[in-house]
Amino acid sequence: MSAPDHQLRLQADGDGVASGPSLLGARMHLIVLAVGLALLLGVHHETVISLVKIWNRSDTFAHGFLVAPISCWLIWRERAELRDVPVAPSLLGVFAGLLAGFAWLLGELASADSVSQFALVGMVISLVWAVMGTRFARAITFPLGFLFFLVPFGEFLFPSMMDWTAHFVVAGLRLFGVPVFAEGRMLVIPSGHWSIVEGCSGVRYLIASVVVGSLYAYLTYRSLRRRLVFVALSVGLPVLANWIRAWGIVMLGHFSGNRIATGVDHVVYGWVFFAAVMIALFWIGARWREDDQPMIAPREAGDLAESQSGTSRSSFVLLVVALLAVLAWKPVFGVLDAQGRHGDVEFAALQASGAWRPVSGAQLPVWSPRYSGMRGELRAAWQAGEVPVGLYVAYYRDQGPGEELVNSENRVLKSKDPQWSMTSYGERDALVGDRRAPFGSIEMAGAGGRLMVWYGYWIGGRWTNNDYVAKLYLVASRLSGAGDDSAAVMVYAPYAAEEHGKAEAALESFMRDMGPAVGDMLAATMGR
Repeated sequence: MSAPDHQLRLQADGDGVASGPSLLGARMHLIVLAVGLALLLGVHHETVISLVKIWNRSDTFAHGFLVAPISCWLIWRERAELRDVPVAPSLLGVFAGLLAGFAWLLGELASADSVSQFALVGMVISLVWAVMGTRFARAITFPLGFLFFLVPFGEFLFPSMMDWTAHFVVAGLRLFGVPVFAEGRMLVIPSGHWSIVEGCSGVRYLIASVVVGSLYAYLTYRSLRRRLVFVALSVGLPVLANWIRAWGIVMLGHFSGNRIATGVDHVVYGWVFFAAVMIALFWIGARWREDDQPMIAPREAGDLAESQSGTSRSSFVLLVVALLAVLAWKPVFGVLDAQGRHGDVEFAALQASGAWRPVSGAQLPVWSPRYSGMRGELRAAWQAGEVPVGLYVAYYRDQGPGEELVNSENRVLKSKDPQWSMTSYGERDALVGDRRAPFGSIEMAGAGGRLMVWYGYWIGGRWTNNDYVAKLYLVASRLSGAGDDSAAVMVYAPYAAEEHGKAEAALESFMRDMGPAVGDMLAATMGR
């Protein structure tokens, strides 16, 4: 074999620069990678801290503490095979780093923690790819991809999965002859009241199952088809199992006269049932195991390149560019973040319009949304006819982790609210002056009666009730130099069970007459 065959080459399989000997040894690549990762995580330490805080406070995502160690272990266990994999700087990895860095910038501009966190993981993977090369990155594809489980993701599934669980429980109760009255996620049966809350949704089971199932599939199978089938089962089976679990708990409570499965014990029953389901899944999956085959397919000796130490200008330049591709975005964000208003909020006056006049809030039931991190908060009550309308505004500025408008913790109705329970929700278009704007709608019932709430976001003069559209509006506002001022706006009206239409008419009238005035007030506040 000739000397060049023993030297490290910049890869020519779609990602390298011009072919030629690279004299940077594999150890030097590892040193550059270690330094680059340390710099990357240090520069973006706020994003790292935001990840750790969520792992620490949420049992749903506590597995995040284990993901990176597991990924490192998966790579370490294949170290013998990886010694034979050639390493070389990859231009495609550099491009991937640029894209991931730009995604991080957009996430920061939108105050979208999940986007920033996914992008940071993408930058880590891209840096490994850029420094070690495509062949090396391909050999550790799963350990690198497993790092995406670091990101707390999936809370958006709660509403849908709670609804699906409620529908299944109702159908199961009726199938077994138990009469049930369902209003939203509240269930009334002869033995008592039940409510489908977040803990009943099965999201925690689903996330845990996908993480563990993906790891099991990688370690147990070598066929991509078998791995995908097992992961699909890890998604579908816990959802079905959770429906059965929720139905079973209600049945246990009903037939025991609410002596069992009505307190902490029903949480224990749930996790025991989930563990049994996962054990059964692994037992079934083990029948088709392929872990007697090597994880990394052996290559022919002539296809392997050996690393040798030295220097290569093209390799060194590419490594420097790889570092800059993932490190250059933080100062860019700093420049954009310095624009716009900063500091506390002073609300402008809200001018009366039409027949609407301010009144005492004593006519409205006591209700408060679960919003936090705002710079300013406004409450008011208005009336132009029989039904009073409440106005709530949460104003955000200098948004950051835990202090952003669109946040999974910010909700119109608190989870497990002791006073209110949601009876229905949906969307509707409302006239704000002479223009239609989308709003979310929630109806709730409690000891204080019934309440209809319309809610939406105001960002730079534009209305939306969609979280993703709100983030896009926020990015556009910050890129234009207008800053990140934005607000959550809610209007609400009480009603009796037979007077639903009166509350709806009052809210329509308020938004038609007073909506433009609210927008003007927010625009004036933005300029202060």
